Amino acid sequence: MTGEVQPQPFDIAVDSETLDWITQRVQNSRVVPDVKHLDGTSEWSDGVPSSVVNELVEYWKTSYDWRKVEARLNSTFKMFTLDIEEGDEVIKLHFVHHRSERPDAIPLLFAHGWPGNFTEVENLLGLTTPRDSAQQAFHIVAPTIPGFVFSSSPKASGFSIPRIGSVYHKLMLNLGYTKYIGQGGDWGSMILRSMAISYPDSCVGIHLNMIMGLPPSPLKNPLTLLWLVARWFTADEKKRLARMQWWMKEESGYSRIQGTKPQTVSYGLLDSPVGMLAWIREKLESLVQPGYVWDKELVITWAMFYLLSGSSWHARIYKEAIQALRQQVLEKRVPATVSFGASCFPYDVGYIPIWWAKATVAENIVFWKEHLTGGHFPSIECGDALNTDILDFVSRLSDSALLTLRSVQK
Repeated sequence: MTGEVQPQPFDIAVDSETLDWITQRVQNSRVVPDVKHLDGTSEWSDGVPSSVVNELVEYWKTSYDWRKVEARLNSTFKMFTLDIEEGDEVIKLHFVHHRSERPDAIPLLFAHGWPGNFTEVENLLGLTTPRDSAQQAFHIVAPTIPGFVFSSSPKASGFSIPRIGSVYHKLMLNLGYTKYIGQGGDWGSMILRSMAISYPDSCVGIHLNMIMGLPPSPLKNPLTLLWLVARWFTADEKKRLARMQWWMKEESGYSRIQGTKPQTVSYGLLDSPVGMLAWIREKLESLVQPGYVWDKELVITWAMFYLLSGSSWHARIYKEAIQALRQQVLEKRVPATVSFGASCFPYDVGYIPIWWAKATVAENIVFWKEHLTGGHFPSIECGDALNTDILDFVSRLSDSALLTLRSVQK
């Protein structure tokens, strides 16, 4: 990016016709009754129980007010759009940008995944103006994945993870951030790994909260592979790995559907607000620590975001990304010039031990913390813990990296 194209301020303003259509569909919705489950079986084993969906739908009909939500979002987030060329595509990228007034602030790119969205960054916004003058301050940038919510969709297939990373990198350069760090989980973790691999001179550090890796190479890492084959794991590592295996076996049906026939499933989801709500609510249940209570307004708002996109890319990313993910990201290590940090939450669904990650994920791991609580959405579930980890990660960066990050000027 040359910098000639300037970001345009953005406010959410859903047109009345679209909102009326969604409201009417919800008011006329029919919830399929559930079966009676045998003793000892989970009522969630077949999907979202109808009792849960009925409660959400009733709240949507009688209490949910999109216009109030819309106003709160507009007052909370400083949002913009920017046209970014990526190959023969032009993406109108939606993003949050909160710039710190502190002269020593450093740029932090927050990358979300599915079924999340840009609002996951809300609990990080306080990092722009810390009360303690000794605490590091940040410029926060949170883009929306192309085809999600308010970012325009690619017009052709082939828009893989590295291409999303390229769009994000061009965004940061346009904003004047020639050096930056990143934080993300879910697809955001893969996007950031791709950026660290492709743009190590600019992306000087990434902190992730979902870690996945291929088996170690028998030629390059024979000892690590031996540890893996022999299953020399600690009891805690076995528990975390077992959760990931459970997820892959029992909870990944959505991924296989979206990864093979994204267009077909999108017809049903985009045409049925309650269908989209149930599709998202099901995944939210099993991605967090047991006992976590999801706020009804938040869940409906997340469903609204995907309805408002009017795009199949919420599903299509699984097909576009998974087909080439091994070759484009997983087979490559984050280079030594990029500092790598990880926060591992026990109820997340992507995990490998640090000794495995050193062999297959990153050459320069400077921060690694395994938490006792929390799940796949730490910025929502335990925002303070995530913020603390980000600060701890940054404190481990080299003096030269911090100097270049703090000297970034628009």
